[in-house]
Amino acid sequence: MLWGVELSFLHRLAKHLKSQREVVRSKPEHFNRPDYNFRLDNPTGAEPQGEETVSISTRQRGAPLDLIVAEAMILANSTWGEWLAEHGVPGIYRSQASLAPGVKVRMGTRALPHAGLGVKSYAWSTSPLRRYTDLVNQWQIIACVRHGRTAALAAPFKPKDTELFSIISGFDAAYSAYNGFQAGIERYWTLKYLEQHGITELTATAFKDNLVRADDLPLVLPAMGAQGLPRGARVRVKLGAIDEITLDISGTVVERLDTAPEEAAELIEEENGEDGESDMAAGPISIAVDVDEPAADAAGALAAAA
Repeated sequence: MLWGVELSFLHRLAKHLKSQREVVRSKPEHFNRPDYNFRLDNPTGAEPQGEETVSISTRQRGAPLDLIVAEAMILANSTWGEWLAEHGVPGIYRSQASLAPGVKVRMGTRALPHAGLGVKSYAWSTSPLRRYTDLVNQWQIIACVRHGRTAALAAPFKPKDTELFSIISGFDAAYSAYNGFQAGIERYWTLKYLEQHGITELTATAFKDNLVRADDLPLVLPAMGAQGLPRGARVRVKLGAIDEITLDISGTVVERLDTAPEEAAELIEEENGEDGESDMAAGPISIAVDVDEPAADAAGALAAAA
């Protein structure tokens, strides 16, 4: 196998790094919920019109190559974050005080521990082409490389720089908007998938209030009868009508499939995303229409919102 020896070494290293983080976390990391890939059958390559056949496949997190990349990024981001702190150079960090329920990840300029990852500090730095925060951190890192102990005087952003706080605030808003848009797009194509395949029932797992998460699809929805169920309880849900405008769908629990062990509830708590929340929209979305607009314009706004 080409590069087999090198890849084998990197995989062993990644597993070692992960085990070290799990010691700090005092609990293992779990990758029970997969990532989902969407594909539209569009041979012409034209802009999607909404009627394409949808395929949804899974990519199980924790696969060897996935683990190698993830651990390398965590190692780089934590190491560089500590390095910035050692030189007295501010950066943009993500931190989490503990793994207790409801404790969210925060962004700031101080190198604080990230309990969810099990590292002393974590500064996004490895993806400057897709995140502005990473680019800012790389500017600060370059200053450390070039100026060493005097980097704090030469870095683009100085300690307590108000512009750095402004960047964090702006990024938080943009990042939330992007995630919301992404969740809406994925929800739309998931609903199209249900419609195209005539799916009227699915198995799901209760995780919050009356919400359930589909076991085999990236779909969260409210289900009548799920209230009061323990977290992690598996149920069969009969689906209601789909509203493609608001991306709304609801269901009704028709059968309880098992009793949720405590371990399942803990896994769901941990898998609800870095901020302790579900990373999938549960619908419906909100649509604002100006009642004073001409009818044609209002119809156009609804079409664009879909």
